Amino acid sequence: MRLLIHDASVLVDLAECGLLEKALDLPYKMETTDFVQHEIQEPEQAKQLAECIGRGAISIIKSTFEQIAEIAFLFSQSPSLSMPDCSVLFHAQNRRGIVLTGDSRLRKEARTKGLEVHGTLWILDLLVAQQLIDAVEAKEKLEFLMKSNPRLPKTKCSKLIESWLTKDR
Repeated sequence: MRLLIHDASVLVDLAECGLLEKALDLPYKMETTDFVQHEIQEPEQAKQLAECIGRGAISIIKSTFEQIAEIAFLFSQSPSLSMPDCSVLFHAQNRRGIVLTGDSRLRKEARTKGLEVHGTLWILDLLVAQQLIDAVEAKEKLEFLMKSNPRLPKTKCSKLIESWLTKDR
């Protein structure tokens, strides 16, 4: 089973639109880092994440002292990334995981290191493909996210919605 290592942006998007639980039903091993877990401060999002962790749907990678030192070194070499971003990058490299992020800087750095990278749109498309949600629900959730997350690429979002709705015919 392939491993997905989430950064905060994807977790926040999924929690915001009410799809975190369903996304964790996808056929992937889901993890995030202790740094990312501490980054999620909004009470409802933190609660949803804690519930998923509690039932074992998502695991937390706890960084050792030695790993923290390596993450800090990576952070010193990549000033455009945060420590939580660097923790995702570090653990994805070491665990051969797929990076899940909406952060363009983390996405670019992960690709530079030869890692597979996806984001919220990929997860939504998988939810439709796996029939965990239908095209209409996916459209509604993505339109909601487009209003709450202005960093989502509008053109890609529109094309994805169109592809979902034309497949349903």
